[in-house]
Amino acid sequence: MRLFSFVPGKTRPAWGKFSALLILSLLSGCSLAPEYIRPEAPVPDFLGSPEEPALAPASGIGWRDFFADPGLRELIAASLIHNRDLKTAALAVAEAQALYGVENAERFPQAETGAENNMTGGFDGRSSRNNYQIALMPSFELDFFGRLRNLGEAALQEYLATEEAEKSVRISLISQVAQSYFALLLAREQLQLAENTFKSRSQSYAFIESRVQSGQSSLLDLEQARSQVEAAQAETAMRRREVVQTANALQLLSGSFSGKAAPSLEPVPLAEQTLARLPAGIASSVLLTRPDVMAAEHRLLGSHANIGAARAAFFPSISLTGNLGYMSGDLSGLFSESSAFWSFVPKISLPIFSGGRLSANLELAEIRREAAVVQYEKAIQTAFREVADALLSQASFADQIAAQERYLASQRLVSDLATDRYANGAASYLEVLDAQRSILQAEQNLLNIRRDQLMNAVNLYSALGGGLISSDLEQDPAAGDQ
Repeated sequence: MRLFSFVPGKTRPAWGKFSALLILSLLSGCSLAPEYIRPEAPVPDFLGSPEEPALAPASGIGWRDFFADPGLRELIAASLIHNRDLKTAALAVAEAQALYGVENAERFPQAETGAENNMTGGFDGRSSRNNYQIALMPSFELDFFGRLRNLGEAALQEYLATEEAEKSVRISLISQVAQSYFALLLAREQLQLAENTFKSRSQSYAFIESRVQSGQSSLLDLEQARSQVEAAQAETAMRRREVVQTANALQLLSGSFSGKAAPSLEPVPLAEQTLARLPAGIASSVLLTRPDVMAAEHRLLGSHANIGAARAAFFPSISLTGNLGYMSGDLSGLFSESSAFWSFVPKISLPIFSGGRLSANLELAEIRREAAVVQYEKAIQTAFREVADALLSQASFADQIAAQERYLASQRLVSDLATDRYANGAASYLEVLDAQRSILQAEQNLLNIRRDQLMNAVNLYSALGGGLISSDLEQDPAAGDQ
């Protein structure tokens, strides 16, 4: 069957028959990618306490609802606008989207136009000759075996994986800001504790000095009291340094070193911090919605598409090219009907010998698919471990804080008794110093445990994929000038 009448001038191709064949060819295209079956999650079906299952993942709790401290919410809002890591992740998403657009464009017909002027002549004095041409040059590859479709699908899955990775960065940023904020609160309260200790020990030194002058205490007691004052002063200097360093870390996360990174509102003490309650048990299927797990699955889907593209490379490639335009030796008659021309060039290429390159590419695609399966399973197991650790730690932190508070109360009673014994001459001043050191250490430990409890709750929140609601780039009035 002849599709075109190769007669120049007014003749035209049999476009109806060609269009029907082209549509039939496009509809008959197939994909050689293997069927995708989601791997089974290599973890137990349930985490934590089955008596209290999660009705919804933590991603349904916005960070504005999870964190009650207004100052912390202010900092998170500022970081979601100004943080450079989050901006980099957003640009990576835009880059992946552009690459998908480039790859997907190969599936559609391409066309370009051009004009040229050829001048020819001899060296024996013969007159030169001009040849003018302007033409439209369309081209199109028939994707019978889905090579271009699978390459476009692989690029799409990479874009979707990058988009999920950006969500992971967002969740991680919210978690880091919260944890850095709690670290700053801890540093400030440790500094306040050190300053109070320095003040108390200075008063004790003055008391011992008066006893030495009255002959009731020895110079040894005085020097021991002096050493405790110096130790408290050194502790205070160290805590001041920690406050500065943690504040700088928080400013880095918020993306601003303007001095406004610290919350403008009065911070809530560690002991009064409250967070939204999270479930004590969840189904493992909730982990499949975590952005990092979804990103791993998108890359697994992309590896299937790459196998389809590698398989299609073994089959013939069919491309259609042509020219449609005008050609004339006279510029004034270039666009006359008699100067019109067209050409149509179907081309079929079939690989015969490639030195094993095609087989190696297919083997490489299959190996990468297996690696993607392993990475997907690892992502699920990592998510399971993070959630399990945080869930199991919830109850233990409450017990630890209660025990530490009882221990601190006991040490304060010991200190009071030791002070009375020393005042009555029944004990040395060393016994008083030991009791005071024990109180300081117990108070510091209690602050650390409270901070760790808050951080564990934040870890559980982020491990469950929290922070996706209300974590868009909407700007708080208070965060607008951060």
